[in-house]
Amino acid sequence: MAVPASGERVVRGEFTGSAREYFRIWIVNLFFTLVTLGIYSAWAKVRKKRYFYGSTRFDGDSFDYFASPKAILHGRLIAAGVFLVYAFVGELYPPAAAAAWIALIIALPWLVVRALGFNARNSAWRGLRFDFVATTKLAARKYAGMVAVMLLTLGLAYPWFEARYKAFLLSNHAFGTSRFACQLRARSFYGIYLKAGLLVMALGVPASILLGLAVARLELPETIEPLAFLLPVAALYVAYAIGYAYTQARTTNLQWNSTQGPGVRFESTLEAKRLMKLYVGNFLAVAFTAGLLIPWAVVRTLRYRLENFAIIVDDAAVHSASPALARVGATGQELGDFFNMDLGI
Repeated sequence: MAVPASGERVVRGEFTGSAREYFRIWIVNLFFTLVTLGIYSAWAKVRKKRYFYGSTRFDGDSFDYFASPKAILHGRLIAAGVFLVYAFVGELYPPAAAAAWIALIIALPWLVVRALGFNARNSAWRGLRFDFVATTKLAARKYAGMVAVMLLTLGLAYPWFEARYKAFLLSNHAFGTSRFACQLRARSFYGIYLKAGLLVMALGVPASILLGLAVARLELPETIEPLAFLLPVAALYVAYAIGYAYTQARTTNLQWNSTQGPGVRFESTLEAKRLMKLYVGNFLAVAFTAGLLIPWAVVRTLRYRLENFAIIVDDAAVHSASPALARVGATGQELGDFFNMDLGI
């Protein structure tokens, strides 16, 4: 745990919402999204974010989210159009799908800058907005090198890529005009991913084999036999969830503990074992309630993360608003969502 220096104080996060409150928002969002064939999803996204931002407090004040649902809907319609063209052309001429993915990779720097710029500039704390200051040109230079290394190593450089990617994102965020800085070592990420892989194999492979053999020896009714053979798959999934939780805890701690800015530094103290139990419990609860406990799982996870996140603040530091925050459209963010690309921190 970080020890504050003279003139510094520790500010811990707090989540003031509840699973019951979020369930009401979630179920209403789901209903209207289905009834309007997805059109309401833009309003649902803003409503959800405003609830979570408003329920997240640091030093007695919560966050604000200013994005317009109409801007998100506009970006979502453009993204949907691009996706439909991709799907239609891919069906008629399959090689075009590969060309579309190449085009998407080329456009990735623009997507990242637009998506993170949109989220940052529509987020604020105590009236001071955040910003993402990287340009598309800078992002393109960074990504070109990272993608080249990934291709040359056939994906073995992924931990290195992850370290560079997280450092790039955090180092280009700013609170007003106060820019953050982050340095991450690839060696640390390799150690985390190696241990996570060994953990998944040590837990998942034996459990899957034993369950498979047990199911094969049982004389089950034909009606449930296909379902029984899903047990080995479920064992592998649980093992993956444990490995994922370990990776999340270790990389999250590493990235935030390596980030600082003018008069501010961060501390994350997630415990891998606690996060593993949290994820497995969430998975089982959601699975056995047909998804109805999704809000409970989301709130439970967020509360734990905030309980283990702190900001060490130097009260002498002054943060000023950026004088030139241009509006950023939501197209980049929505394209990333449509193609299932994680563009966040």
